[in-house]
Amino acid sequence: MLHFNEVRKNRSVRQNTIALLFSRLTAQGLAIIFVAILARRFGVETFGRFTFFAALVLIGNTFTNFGTDTYLIREISRAGKITSLLPGAFGLQIVLSSLWWLATLFLQPEPELLLYALVLFPLAMISVSTSSLRALERMDLVWTISLANGTFQILAALFSDDLWTLCVYLLVGQLFLAGLSYWLCTVSLEAFQLFPINDIRPLLRATLPFAVLTLLLVLSQRLGILSVSLLLNDSSTGLFSSVARVVDGLKLGHYAVLGALLPVISRGTREAKQRFRSGFGLLMGLSLIMAIGLSLFPRVVILILYGNDFSQAIGLLAILGWSLLPYTISSFISYDLISREKEVTLVKATTVSLSVFLMLYLWLISIYGLSGAIYATLAGEVFQAVIFIYFGQRSGTTIPTLTTKESLK
Repeated sequence: MLHFNEVRKNRSVRQNTIALLFSRLTAQGLAIIFVAILARRFGVETFGRFTFFAALVLIGNTFTNFGTDTYLIREISRAGKITSLLPGAFGLQIVLSSLWWLATLFLQPEPELLLYALVLFPLAMISVSTSSLRALERMDLVWTISLANGTFQILAALFSDDLWTLCVYLLVGQLFLAGLSYWLCTVSLEAFQLFPINDIRPLLRATLPFAVLTLLLVLSQRLGILSVSLLLNDSSTGLFSSVARVVDGLKLGHYAVLGALLPVISRGTREAKQRFRSGFGLLMGLSLIMAIGLSLFPRVVILILYGNDFSQAIGLLAILGWSLLPYTISSFISYDLISREKEVTLVKATTVSLSVFLMLYLWLISIYGLSGAIYATLAGEVFQAVIFIYFGQRSGTTIPTLTTKESLK
């Protein structure tokens, strides 16, 4: 087993970025295939119902994660080794998952949703395991887990007859994935252990800013699906989700670059900040190319992925693709703030932007219907970028490409 310092010598930010890019490419590519299979097999309405369930479970996973993944990556990366934080992080997620499932039982007692919400428990183990691997820059094993996860999802979609069996197969897949991730960590990372679970209260206090932050970010990302589902209908939700899934799939470069850079920029070196600037310029250029591509060829993308039943989404995709540009700005500013322990500032900025998103969805959906949801998403991303720039500048952050040489010293 290689010591972490030896591994670090053999791995550069570029190598980690490439490895994490393959991981995200695998995850997003297989997720798109999974969604395309579901959309074609279940139709617009049932697909819309599932995406509503998936959005609720994602929000639940964000709440039960309680920001521990980002906190673990930063702290383990700084220590250069596995720390005693892991059992507490795992225990905290299990407790919060139990509370979320009980709340679902009382507030939204639909059988399929209750069954699907059980994935929060294996996701707790997966979250702690992958956070440890990312912190110690074992992106190759993160890719393995992503590949397995995507494979399980596609198999679940292929063999499902209805929404109930789909939820059963997805739950079974996550249980297998939890076991795999735990095994990979125990054989690859020195001193990795999740048991016995220790006192969760210190970690609860330490991760509170991360928890609030990640929950707000996910709410802003899934507010569109929730708003369309509550204000319109399942068919509109299916159409909106089909477009949003494509755009989310194109964010894999952002996840790869920023995911690889977070452990490095947390150490605050000059070289890391320079790489941060280069990554921003690269992703802005790629986002522009992807936005232009979606504007020119939305019909090809929608018909290949989803079929003729989703043809109404063609015009929507051409518009929503431009949200990649402001999203890039917001993402880089948020990661810079996290690396400098400015989580409270980021929470304030995200709270303001979430309020703007909510007002835009309520206003524009009531006027323009489904198209209004797309307009609200694009406008909300633009406003969020402006808000993040404002709060970032107040805390000493600027857009990476505009950072001066003096600020890098």
